[in-house]
Amino acid sequence: MSDSPYRTFGTGTPPMLGRERLFEELCHQLTKPTPEHVCVVGPRSFGKSVLLNHLASHFKDKGDHYVTSSYWDIRHDIPVTDDEFRRCFAKQIKDALKPVQPDLADYLELEDDNLQDLLHLVFEEMKSNGLRLIAILDGFDHILSRKSAITRNLWDQMRDLGQMTSLRFVTGSRRRLRELCRTEDSQTSDFWRIFYGPLPVGCFEENDWSGFLSPFKLRGITFDSSARKEIDNWTGGVPVLAAALAERLFSEVSDGVTLSKPHVDTIAEMMVEEGLEVLADLWDDCQTELKSDLVELADRDIPLSEVPEQRRRDIELRGFASSLEKGKGNKLRSSCRLMDRYAKQHDEVKNLKRLFGDEKCFESNIQSLLDLRLAQVRGADSELMGLVEDAIRELQPNPTKSVSSARFIAIRALDLIWEAELPGNKSLPESYKFIDITFDQSQDRDRLPNNRRTQCYILSRITGTQNHDPVSKFVTKPTSLLVEHLHLVGNLGNHMDEGGTVSVPIAAAFCMSAISLCESLARDLANTETESIRGKC
Repeated sequence: MSDSPYRTFGTGTPPMLGRERLFEELCHQLTKPTPEHVCVVGPRSFGKSVLLNHLASHFKDKGDHYVTSSYWDIRHDIPVTDDEFRRCFAKQIKDALKPVQPDLADYLELEDDNLQDLLHLVFEEMKSNGLRLIAILDGFDHILSRKSAITRNLWDQMRDLGQMTSLRFVTGSRRRLRELCRTEDSQTSDFWRIFYGPLPVGCFEENDWSGFLSPFKLRGITFDSSARKEIDNWTGGVPVLAAALAERLFSEVSDGVTLSKPHVDTIAEMMVEEGLEVLADLWDDCQTELKSDLVELADRDIPLSEVPEQRRRDIELRGFASSLEKGKGNKLRSSCRLMDRYAKQHDEVKNLKRLFGDEKCFESNIQSLLDLRLAQVRGADSELMGLVEDAIRELQPNPTKSVSSARFIAIRALDLIWEAELPGNKSLPESYKFIDITFDQSQDRDRLPNNRRTQCYILSRITGTQNHDPVSKFVTKPTSLLVEHLHLVGNLGNHMDEGGTVSVPIAAAFCMSAISLCESLARDLANTETESIRGKC
């Protein structure tokens, strides 16, 4: 038996099976009289890279529309500056042109300071010769959704190249390109306006199944109508689930067999019992609201009026549910049995929505959540814990009073810190001399200042700065940051009479920080006990 063409893991990209209509639409946009730049969008693990790799292969050899194609998977080579991006892009173009237009490829000297001008020259020359190239940029999320020094200038330069008839871009991402931009500078570029689409990649359509199951035909394996229907019922047309089921069927049935519903059900049930890692990946890619819908759908059909339109489109695109016809109740019904089984194992998401699904529920239940979180802290100072407990208790009905207690929590934490770091008379050691400290006129310059703001400043310096290594004995940078934060929050609470209000969510965020301080400080100061034991030994 030949190797299975169905793969869910492993190196390389599996072949495209099915997707004929989608691929035809993509090619149409690229080969019509005025070709478009195309943005391909879809959730994780739904086959964008499979489609784009197939596109690159399709146009690799010179044809009527394109001289060649380049494929750049940005996920494996993520540039963080304009120069890095430009150099990586130019390398892809150079490598693509080398077999078909070697003279043009030689123009691109990757280390040349005027590389952008060289790129423009190459595409200008191609335009003069009536040549065109497809540049496929896959994994675009990974360059737009991370912190980088890439500027609008780079995207404007890419737009200038895209205005030339000799180049067409195709990008692959999980969301629209403009939505992925994290900086206002990048968002303002007109580069994002040149794209057609987005062209969505979701679950299989009815006409995809024939091509997807074609490898079985080569072995004389056929599917009766019940078997074909059950593959759809179990997988919802989710490509990675369909591939996982087809992979098992392909390897476990003999040539010439006619498969029926029991064959498919048996294999699918085995997969459920063994656990499918790809289901966890699909689940993790869903937002909490969508996960809640999936848990609900595992038990009942959901009226469309209960699901926002955008979320309904998302869940249907993914193949997890489908809308019933109007005459049957205007409801959303689960269409993926494998995801149903998985969602039933995560019923806690339904409870999460019930407890925190709207603002009223959040305010009613956040206090209990904070109580439970505080109870998880071990080894913290009892007085500090008591102050935090009081703050949680004041969360409702008086969130302003809750926030005001931050000052006392910060003071108690600072006292505990200096008892550990500067025991005795709080004399400042030689290792602190690099700190520029402001003292009151009456203050002993060899001892810790009384001013709490100054103490926070000293703490931030002894736990490490950009220019100086930490010199603290026990306390770490996370603890320092939390103390400083709570000290500032305390100042805010003490001045609320000057205007403004504190909402329950704001006060709850403060309480969570206070709990984190208890935990972080307890962990730091646990080292003092270890040192004490060593000293006695």
